[in-house]
Amino acid sequence: CSSLISASLCRKLQMSDGTLFTDLKERKLIRTIVPRGLVRSLKLDVKLADPSDAQQLYEREFPLRKYPTFVGPHDEWTLTEAMAIDYYLIHLSSDKEAVRQLLGPEGDFKTRADILRWESLSNSDFLNEVCEVFFPLIGVKPYNATEFKVARENVDTIVSLYEKRLKKQQYLVCDDHETLADLISAAAFSLGFISFFDETWRSKHPEVTRWFNRVIKSRFFEGEFESFKMCETEMQPIK
Repeated sequence: CSSLISASLCRKLQMSDGTLFTDLKERKLIRTIVPRGLVRSLKLDVKLADPSDAQQLYEREFPLRKYPTFVGPHDEWTLTEAMAIDYYLIHLSSDKEAVRQLLGPEGDFKTRADILRWESLSNSDFLNEVCEVFFPLIGVKPYNATEFKVARENVDTIVSLYEKRLKKQQYLVCDDHETLADLISAAAFSLGFISFFDETWRSKHPEVTRWFNRVIKSRFFEGEFESFKMCETEMQPIK
């Protein structure tokens, strides 16, 4: 093991299928929700660690300092990007039915492509636009009326795609069960539901709201949404 990590963490790396670095202490980062839930719900032999547990190693191996990140056993290889990590973690599972449920049947390229489509939309375009709205609400980014308005409009446009799909079926891809597409999408939507998807908004988007409430109860979100509360009124930008 690297000399940049503690002996105890080194032993954990050697004895497991790897270590997932995630924000264990604050748990505020949206893209870390799904991989944490997968590790717990699939009972994977993967250790959860906060970057502060191995700061030097983390900064050396992951110069962008973004979560989540994954270190394989014996510190032999690393993986970045949430969607790639989710995919890898799922394939570590011995529960073949869970793998099929989350990723689609092997050889069913249409279903698998559709799952990937919704994953990508939510993890990139949608979450980025939600953040453009959210950051001025908490003072992380200066409020700009024009940019804020455009971001809200972009969020509404993407939400309309979800509302349209969910009028036809219970979940995004498969009508009878959630897939990885639903998990990643719900994680992204959670940021809106705690800040500006208020009661008025929810009354106008009943399908998305019902779907979200259903998905966050998924067994694959073990330990992630137990105390989740939606906002009652929309937060206002800090000006």
